[in-house]
Amino acid sequence: MNDLDYIVAHLSLSERAAQLAEEAAELAQAALKYRRALDGVNPTPVTLEQACDNLDEEVADVLTCLASVTSPDAMAEHWFDWNMTVGKKAARWRQRLEERGRKEDGEKPVV
Repeated sequence: MNDLDYIVAHLSLSERAAQLAEEAAELAQAALKYRRALDGVNPTPVTLEQACDNLDEEVADVLTCLASVTSPDAMAEHWFDWNMTVGKKAARWRQRLEERGRKEDGEKPVV
């Protein structure tokens, strides 16, 4: 039994979802600290390297929790196609950036 299977077998989906929420909150905090270390406008004693390392750690924690709540055994009929979802989200983000660029150039955004 691999590590993820062990986790799924020993914690309920509810507990794994709670862990995901906790790790997501920690990721948000790490991202904000990383931003502060990047620009220095609001100084932090954390170095950019430390902030980057912490961000990497929290991303890994969130991905691990996501894997535990979206495994086929855990979700069955609710399986997510992450590649498709990320692709759609990235396309929407790009569109917003392109629209902003057109607004700044005096063009009307394409709807």
